[in-house]
Amino acid sequence: MSSLRARVRRPLLRRLTVLAGAAVLAGSIVFVGTGVADAKPYPVVTDAGAASVTGDLAPAEASPPGADVQGCRSDAPPVVLLHGTAQNQMSAWQYLAPTLANRGYCVHSLTYGQASWSAQVGGLGKRETSARQVAAFVDDVLAASGAKQIDLIGFSQGSAVAQLFTQLPGRAAQVRNLIGLGPSNRGISKVGSIADRLPARAPGENDWGPLHSDIRYLMIMTRHDEVATPYRHGFLPKRPNVRNVVVQDRCPNDRVGHLGLPYDSWVGGVVLNTLSGGTDTVRCTSGYPL
Repeated sequence: MSSLRARVRRPLLRRLTVLAGAAVLAGSIVFVGTGVADAKPYPVVTDAGAASVTGDLAPAEASPPGADVQGCRSDAPPVVLLHGTAQNQMSAWQYLAPTLANRGYCVHSLTYGQASWSAQVGGLGKRETSARQVAAFVDDVLAASGAKQIDLIGFSQGSAVAQLFTQLPGRAAQVRNLIGLGPSNRGISKVGSIADRLPARAPGENDWGPLHSDIRYLMIMTRHDEVATPYRHGFLPKRPNVRNVVVQDRCPNDRVGHLGLPYDSWVGGVVLNTLSGGTDTVRCTSGYPL
C-alpha cells in the first residue's frame, strides 16, 4: 500500500508545484459563444496547471461548468467524460466540458475509481471496477436523456476505462464515438519507476480485445507526452473506423504535454469536428507544456 501511495502521490505533488499559477486562473477564463438565444455561455478555463490544482481540491462530486445540467436536451448524443489517474472531473474537464456545452451538447462527467484513502480524487481503483462504475453512470445518462448512444471521451487512464467499458456485454452498441486523449493502447506506459497506466499484464499485452466496427475511434497524442510514453503506444491499429492523430503533425509548434491535452484549444476543435462531423478549420495554438 505504501508503494502504491508513493506512486499516486508523485503526480499529485507535481501538479501542486504549479499552485502559484492558480492566481492567474481568473485571467485564463474566456467565453465561447453559444447558438442558444439569450443563454449565457459557461466559463471556459484554458490554464491546465491552475485548473489541475484547483480542480483536485474540489469535491469528487463537483461537476465542471456545463456538465450534468439538469433537463439538458440536444439532438446529438450525450457526451460522457472520463478523467485520468489521480484526478477528478473538475481537474480534467474545466475546458472541454463547457466548450462542448456552449456548442449545444449535453455533457456528463463523474469521478470514478476512488479508493478509501484517495479523498476527492479518483482513477486509483481497479480498472475493471471503474468500467462497471462507468456503466452504471451511462445507464443513468441514457435513461434521463432518452438517447440510445453516447459519445465517450477519456483522458489518459480514462481512455483505458472507456475501452474496458465497451467490452462489457452489450455496451459497445451504446457508443458512437470513442475519443482518447493521451492514451496508451499498447502495453504499459512507463515513467521512471512508475509502470501502471492501464490494465496491462506486461509490455505488449493488454486487455482491450478486438475493436468494435460500429464505434468510431479517435486517438489524439502529443510527441511531448511525459506520462503516456512512448506516445506511439497511443496508436490503434489502422482500420476504416480508426483515426490516430499526433498534434505536432498538424501543429508542429504546439508543445502541449500530457496534462495539457484536455486544455488544448486545437485538440478541442478536433473533438468538436469529430462529434459534429464538421470540417471547420482549427487554428493551431501552443498548449500547456507539461
